[in-house]
Amino acid sequence: MSSACKNIIAELNRGDKLDGDNYDIWYRKVQYVLEEQEVKETLFHHMEEPEQGTTAQHEKDQQACVVWKRKNSIARITLLSCMQDVLMCEFEEYETAKGMWEALKDKFGATSATKLRRLNQKFNDYKKRPNQSMRQHLRIMSNMIRELKNAGQIMSNEQQVQAVLRSLPESWDHMKVQMTHNENEKTFEDISHHLELEDERLEASKSFSEANFASSNSGLKRKKGNMGHKAPYQSELKRQKKDAKRGKRGGKKDKTKMKCYNCSSLGHFSRECTEAKK
Repeated sequence: MSSACKNIIAELNRGDKLDGDNYDIWYRKVQYVLEEQEVKETLFHHMEEPEQGTTAQHEKDQQACVVWKRKNSIARITLLSCMQDVLMCEFEEYETAKGMWEALKDKFGATSATKLRRLNQKFNDYKKRPNQSMRQHLRIMSNMIRELKNAGQIMSNEQQVQAVLRSLPESWDHMKVQMTHNENEKTFEDISHHLELEDERLEASKSFSEANFASSNSGLKRKKGNMGHKAPYQSELKRQKKDAKRGKRGGKKDKTKMKCYNCSSLGHFSRECTEAKK
């Protein structure tokens, strides 16, 4: 299976499963998957159980039927797995991929007032999600416009531009004002190009600010680290000075140079003098 097919399957299983409103794009995607699986023909052809027999033709028909059953099973399971749960429960009663495909087309393929109303409401209420890039957001809106067109509703350029502006979050209010008064932004393609450029500019500015913030924090940590290394040295120097000062004042005195206050002789203190006290 090609990587493109795997990507489509992932999209269908993740968030693009058939919900009734997205049939126009869903039936295209699922056909790509079935074609890659080499089972697409089961959507348009049905094979009855062949007659029993012993001839070469009977054996050939039996083998062809076995192959068709295998392909039909793959196609049927693929279709069901690409639907929302409520629709899967509704359509799993169909035993053939062809019958299921035709039933889906009858229910969702035909344009009706109800379907058109749902598409319009979905388009008008759609807002950009925080986890979406501007490019992803605009691609989804483009698909909605295409679905409305396929359903028979053609939107003017002005309607498309206004719908895009309404879909932007409050953080983009400055762009709403700018685009509203910009006469050069006349089509969906014009405003899409402008918004994508602005989104890239904002992302670049955000990355630059984050880099500066990280650099500032790194410098502050280095400064604190250097101060921490200086502290032990300064403490030791202070202790040495204190010890030296204590040695001058409170160190042991040399008695050979001391004079006794009692007998005036050198070499002892008055309290150690053996002469009579004066």
